[in-house]
Amino acid sequence: MKIEKAIVVHGMGGYYNDDLEAIRAGAEKDGFVYLGDPCSPGFRSIREPNDAACFVLLLDSGHTVWGDATSVCYASAGGRRGRFDVEEQLPFLSDICELLQGWDVSGFFEMSDNLEEQDFDSRLHLPAVMYGISQALLEACALSQKMTPAEVVAKELGVEAPDAKIPIYIQSDDRKNVVDKGILKQADTLPHGVINDVETTFGCEGELLKEYIGWIVERIEKFGEEGYNPEIHLDVYGLPGKVFEHDPDQIADYLSELHKVASPLDLCIETPVIMETRQAQIDMLGKIKYAISERGSPVNLVVDEHANGLGDIREFIKAGVVDMINVKSPDLGSIANTARAIRECWSGNVRPILGGSCAETDQSARMIAHVALAARPAWVMARPGLGVDEGMQIVYNEMVRTLAIIEARR
Repeated sequence: MKIEKAIVVHGMGGYYNDDLEAIRAGAEKDGFVYLGDPCSPGFRSIREPNDAACFVLLLDSGHTVWGDATSVCYASAGGRRGRFDVEEQLPFLSDICELLQGWDVSGFFEMSDNLEEQDFDSRLHLPAVMYGISQALLEACALSQKMTPAEVVAKELGVEAPDAKIPIYIQSDDRKNVVDKGILKQADTLPHGVINDVETTFGCEGELLKEYIGWIVERIEKFGEEGYNPEIHLDVYGLPGKVFEHDPDQIADYLSELHKVASPLDLCIETPVIMETRQAQIDMLGKIKYAISERGSPVNLVVDEHANGLGDIREFIKAGVVDMINVKSPDLGSIANTARAIRECWSGNVRPILGGSCAETDQSARMIAHVALAARPAWVMARPGLGVDEGMQIVYNEMVRTLAIIEARR
């Protein structure tokens, strides 16, 4: 089966691109809009709708497949590429569409690797573009092999075909409703919380986050069914480092206190610090992890910022400075890299999260559900958007439908 024609259209992402640096610096909000000037390159305003490029492949079999390219919500932050602007990228995207015409779609990893190794213009937003195109290539390969995309990825990873759904974690900027929704729907991990500013979500001494965790535990005890014990996951966007002046001992003391509040539930804290470089991030997280171990606290450290590409993730695995890595799929380019990263995390005794972004699309969410089934991360993020219900049902339903198909064919 071959690609007869490839086209690209300007689509819409599932949320917005936000300038994290401006928000962390205290940008004022007026309703849903942030006031003031952006701090990060590529932003025209602190919050703006995010773009998607929808790649459509017309196959010589008569089938049509597609994939959506987007950047993450916090583009430019933590060593990432800037926001994905489709109009600026269109000349390069058209060139890629021409390149794809006539390609054989028999091997997914091989196709993805070949495309990623091409000599593209340096202005091309390669992670976003590879993310979108690889979704379409995977679906095309699945059609050619008469398999589900999940089975194709499992086969190329050299693992057994999927036989169980993956725990889902949810997120929302509605910090109260996300907890109640998660409890009612028995989300495996909640609430993420978007703890991204000192004044309203963290507190000058971290007191607001501590109160929030206590409230989460109370809601689970009040409304959770018997035996419901989700992991508590909170993304704190480097605020402990900012508030406690990057002192590893103070940060470790604080995180250990948070775990006591969360007990008996497991607590996972993502991005306690955001440093300027990957190596600085590794060094600081190593100091924090050591300080936490000295205190005997079981709180889990999660890295996101600076663990962007496959090479970055390998460095964090090798350093052994975190308990979990957020494998943020749009940052890795091809979803083949996402699948590989998850397996390498497990091999390195690090729990992988198949993360992503609220700024993704329904199509990328569906294809990531297949990658999750095949690569088997500890959790997979519900996406797109921050409404909880919509993203959760897209990812959940795609997983259970796929598992039913695989079982029916056994």
